[in-house]
Amino acid sequence: MALYEITLLLLVSCILLLTNVASASTCEQTGPCTCRMSDGAGEIDLSALASSDSVLPAFQNVNSTGDDYVYSYNPCQPFTQGTCKDVSACQYVPKLKTYFPLGTQDSAKFIQEGQDLTLRYIAGQGSSKRETKVKLVCGAGETTFTAEGQDPNVINLYHFTLKSPCACPGGCSKPSNATCRQVGPCSCNMTDGSGMVDLHRVGRKDGPAFRDIMSPSEVADRYSYNPCYPFSLGSCRDAAACVSTQKHGVHMENSLGSQDKAAFFNTGSNLYIVYGTDRNDSKGLTSLVQLVCDRHRESFEAQGPNPQEKGQYLFTLRSPCACPGMCETPVTTPPAHTTVPPTPVTVPPPTPNTTQPAHAACVQYGTCACMFKNGSYIDLTSLEQTSGEPLFKDHPLSSPRRDDGFYYSFNPCAPFTEGKCEDVAVCKKNSLAGSEVSLGKQDSSTFATANENGPVAIMYASENRMSIVSLRCTEEKRDRLIVLGADPKVPNTYEFILESPQCCLHKGGTTAVRGSLIWIVCALTFLLVNGWR
Repeated sequence: MALYEITLLLLVSCILLLTNVASASTCEQTGPCTCRMSDGAGEIDLSALASSDSVLPAFQNVNSTGDDYVYSYNPCQPFTQGTCKDVSACQYVPKLKTYFPLGTQDSAKFIQEGQDLTLRYIAGQGSSKRETKVKLVCGAGETTFTAEGQDPNVINLYHFTLKSPCACPGGCSKPSNATCRQVGPCSCNMTDGSGMVDLHRVGRKDGPAFRDIMSPSEVADRYSYNPCYPFSLGSCRDAAACVSTQKHGVHMENSLGSQDKAAFFNTGSNLYIVYGTDRNDSKGLTSLVQLVCDRHRESFEAQGPNPQEKGQYLFTLRSPCACPGMCETPVTTPPAHTTVPPTPVTVPPPTPNTTQPAHAACVQYGTCACMFKNGSYIDLTSLEQTSGEPLFKDHPLSSPRRDDGFYYSFNPCAPFTEGKCEDVAVCKKNSLAGSEVSLGKQDSSTFATANENGPVAIMYASENRMSIVSLRCTEEKRDRLIVLGADPKVPNTYEFILESPQCCLHKGGTTAVRGSLIWIVCALTFLLVNGWR
């Protein structure tokens, strides 16, 4: 082939490659918290994460990982906190007891920064202008919000990270219109059939489950709360919530609502319990507790007095028991004069070999693929079974483990159904009775890594059970599942090893690397053209 023909081919290739880079997908904004991917992958919609309550943002009073301040953030809907009026983000400085607005909803703008998709907010003008950038990270499992805080190099620039399935194209549907119909002072049934929200495991009978909790905006007051069962604390008698105040050396308590006045109600997709007081109570103080489904931790936060309703106090309870169906257990009445300790609600931590340092993250794409920062990746898509049958079905424990009386099934990438295991990734079946139990839903898959080049594991969760599938690279042209079974050290955790050529790291390159190579090719082509002339 002549030199000019080679040069012509290089020029055509260069043009095509540059066109491909230039057409890299972007997210075209369709609303204050929605955008549609230009490559047709779908719409990113954060509205399912938003709190529609104007004084209770979705992420409230989050301590920063980079400074000494406290931050609140709510996508889609404005909120008011202290002197932050109708904002999307707010900063609170505890030492000064001062709030600073960090952005408004009407300023929201989606920005593509390299490979990162960012949602930017602005508040104020001139020297008082503040800018907030929320990095959106597509990830399976529970939504997490991290406040990195103020940029050390740029004045009045703040950074947050929101990791959620809702940050994935098509990852979140619109909020359900389901409501929760009350069946007791601390339980209600979802009308969409998703299950019962039952707080009995959270409540205590020997005192408040949460005692002397401080509000970030108040110093003198301490709050106590107990779902389900009344408690007494000082002059607080048979209360559901109580505030203790120290003024001028005098200590006093006031009831903030009673258990027999508890009522569930929904506002949009948010669920609350309001605790009223008896008509004879001259102070008439009440409590409003927002219930937030969190499958991995339990916490109670006190926001303090509601600035929009006198005499009402605001709280947030995050718990697995705030999730429909998570804590549905028969409530038994203990014998008289006995103390019932609270039932701990925990999710087993991953085994040591599956910890995920930030520097070694294998960024997840879909349910069964991930990529490291250096461009290498693992993709199990070719193992996908879409027939409804699992790739590995009814496997007993692998040798030398002793038979535990169960069969295990696993299917990477696509969900399967086997008896009572519906839309799962992992299923356990009694070898004699045939009853099935889910060990992990397919849509809960989360990649975990131990170092920069692996090993990599996929974790699946289902209610209070977890499966960890370690990926082992093999050159043999076969796929094998090693069933290790229940972890003897971590309750409700099951371990497996998947051996396959698809578990090996494949070399690849990021868009930036490919772009650099393209420019090198183009530069060489230019030199060849000039030399040929």
